[in-house]
Amino acid sequence: MKHSYPLQKAWLLLCALVLALGLTLPALAVELSVDEIAALEEALEDNSKDLPVSEEFRVLVTPGDLSVTPGLDEDWFNILLLGTDTGNIRLNYGRTDTMIIMSVNRFTGKVRLASLVRDMYVNIPYYNRPFKINAANAFGGPLLAVKTVNEAFDLNIRHYVSINFSGFKTVIDSLGGVEIVLSSGESGFLGLSQSAQPRLLDGEQALRYVRIRHLDDNFGRNERQRKLLTSLFNKMLGGSSLQQAMAALTDVLRHMATNLTINELTTLVIPIFTGMEDMDTAGFPAAGDYRFEVTDDRQSIISFDQPATITRLHDYIYQGINP
Repeated sequence: MKHSYPLQKAWLLLCALVLALGLTLPALAVELSVDEIAALEEALEDNSKDLPVSEEFRVLVTPGDLSVTPGLDEDWFNILLLGTDTGNIRLNYGRTDTMIIMSVNRFTGKVRLASLVRDMYVNIPYYNRPFKINAANAFGGPLLAVKTVNEAFDLNIRHYVSINFSGFKTVIDSLGGVEIVLSSGESGFLGLSQSAQPRLLDGEQALRYVRIRHLDDNFGRNERQRKLLTSLFNKMLGGSSLQQAMAALTDVLRHMATNLTINELTTLVIPIFTGMEDMDTAGFPAAGDYRFEVTDDRQSIISFDQPATITRLHDYIYQGINP
């Protein structure tokens, strides 16, 4: 897709990355008004965010203790997206509804999203016993979640972004809505007529969409969350004005936290700008590699073939082979 204005394209792309990841912005050579700059600075410096961040976790994991697997292809920059679709949970606290590995190729700009179903039964570091993978954030915040994913899947993740889908209502509305193809069940849940064409959802409808729980299972919910993030990303690239992007960015900064630095962000922006394609998405574990079980204490869990899932996940991230 070609844009007439390279600077605006670069800025919209950066804003799209911010929306998908929840990042803070570096200083760029972009024509912004005084009011836009002031609004952005206010959002970045706001100490009374809806979802405050605290470091007082039950297990303290240091940035140097993330169980990073050596020898993996460093062309791919992996980030763990941690999300919830509830309106009252604090960032970096509680069980996560969403765990997505976002992989960005530093040179080609290719982006891949790999969802991890939240009920997978894995070993949580320091506790030395299995829990659902979404408990890691509750036990030790995002760094324990990163360490857990690295140990379970032999990965080299060092960075996280915590987001809250409730905060995206105003963001989506400021963009004029997002387009998503709905199944018949999803259309009925939202009170819309069925159509094979993409439907334009406003912020409230999009939030209801990712909160659908009764049509299928957590695999279905993961797919809906990936579709929403992909639609947001594409909307920012394809149809938003600079003013819309700035309004969305100011809103979204109030609902997320990350340990990414400005330098790390800027290393990703240029390759994505020059080589961005539509994002690939996939869910893990793959069909045939898992089964539903109930524990002795009556928890519904997903038991999975860990070696097979590691192989499939690595094939997907580094070679683009869908499971």
